[in-house]
Amino acid sequence: MKRRYDYDVLRVCSMFGVIYLHIASGALRSLNYPVLWNVSNIFACIATPAVPLFFMMSGALLLQEEKTADLKYLFQKRIPKVLLPLLTYSFIFLLYSAIRNNTAGALEGLYRLLNTPVSVPYWFLYALIPMYLLSPMLKKMCDGLSDAHWRYMISLWIFLTLGLYTVRSFVPPQYELIVTEHWTLNINMVGGYLGYFLLGAYLERWETLPSRKTLATVVGFMLLLSIVGTRWDTYSRMYYSDRFTNYLTCFTMVLASAIFLLAKSCLREKEETGKILPLLSGISFAVYLIHPLAIGLGEKLWTYFTGTLGPGTILQQAFFFLAVSLFCVLAAVILASIPGICYLFTGQNYHSASKSCNLKALFLPRKKPR
Repeated sequence: MKRRYDYDVLRVCSMFGVIYLHIASGALRSLNYPVLWNVSNIFACIATPAVPLFFMMSGALLLQEEKTADLKYLFQKRIPKVLLPLLTYSFIFLLYSAIRNNTAGALEGLYRLLNTPVSVPYWFLYALIPMYLLSPMLKKMCDGLSDAHWRYMISLWIFLTLGLYTVRSFVPPQYELIVTEHWTLNINMVGGYLGYFLLGAYLERWETLPSRKTLATVVGFMLLLSIVGTRWDTYSRMYYSDRFTNYLTCFTMVLASAIFLLAKSCLREKEETGKILPLLSGISFAVYLIHPLAIGLGEKLWTYFTGTLGPGTILQQAFFFLAVSLFCVLAAVILASIPGICYLFTGQNYHSASKSCNLKALFLPRKKPR
C-alpha cells in the first residue's frame, strides 16, 4: 500500500502526544504549581486526540485493505505483530518487578495479564486487539454498506455512546439514571472505542471535504473549549476534571474528526521525499510500547539526581519530555536494527523495518527506481 503523508504526520504527532500526556499527568493532578498546570493543560488538550486518531487511522487503513477479510492473514500476520510485542514488553515489566523483590506483585500481574495491562498505557492494545479480531467481519460488512447505513451506524455510536456519556458527565448525580441506558441497550463494544475505528473508515470514504478554513475553525474552537472548560472545571472542583477531554465525549470526537479531515485535506496528495518522517512513523508502535518504561526510568533518575518527584517547572517538564522522547526514538530505531529481536520489540520483521525505520534505512542511500 502506498504511503500516506497525512497518516505519517498524524501518527508521529500522536506518538509524541501520547508521551506528553503521560508525562504531564502528574502536573495536571496537582494544583500546587499554577503556571505549570496551565501550560500542561494547554498542551494536554492539544494532545488529547492522539489515541482516538490512532484508532481512526487503524480503522481507515484496515477496512479499505482487501487482506483484512482473510482469516489466515489475520492470525498469521496481523494479530502476532501486535500481540507478541505486547507480551514482550509486559514480561519485561513483570521481570523488572520481580528483580525489585516484588515477586508477589509480578506473579499477580502475570495471573491478571489476560484482563489487566501491566502498565496503564497498554490499555490501548487491549482495545485494539479485539478490533483486529472483529476486522474480517467488519470489512465484509462495511464493503456492503450504503452511505445511509454508514451514517446510521456512526450516528448510533455518537448518540448512544458518546452523547449519553457526555450528558451524563454533566448532570447532577441524582439525575444520572435518566441518561443511562439499560444494560440490554448497551452497544459500547470494545469500551466504545470501536466507534473511532469505524469513524476513521467512514471519514476516509469522504471525497468532498469541508473547507480548510471551516475545519481549522472547528479545531481551534474545540481546543479553546477544552482548554478553558478543563481549567474552569478543575479549579471549580479543586481536582483534575476530564469532562471536556475524555476520549468518549463528543468534544474529543469532534476535535479528532476535524484534525483527521484537515490533515487529509492539506496533506493527502503530498509526496514524502525525506527519511525522517517515514522513520518516525514506522517506529511509532515501538515508541508507544517503550514510553511507559522510559517514563518510569526517567522519573527514578530524576528523583535520584534532584531529590524531587518530578518536573516542577515548565523548562524542567520540557527537558524531561524531550529526553524521554529522544530515548524512546533511539531505543526503537536500535531495536528495529537487530534482526533477531526486531519483530518482538517493534511488530515489524527486519526486512520491512529496513525499508523505512531502522539504521539501515536511515543511513543507506535509497535505491533508485528502475
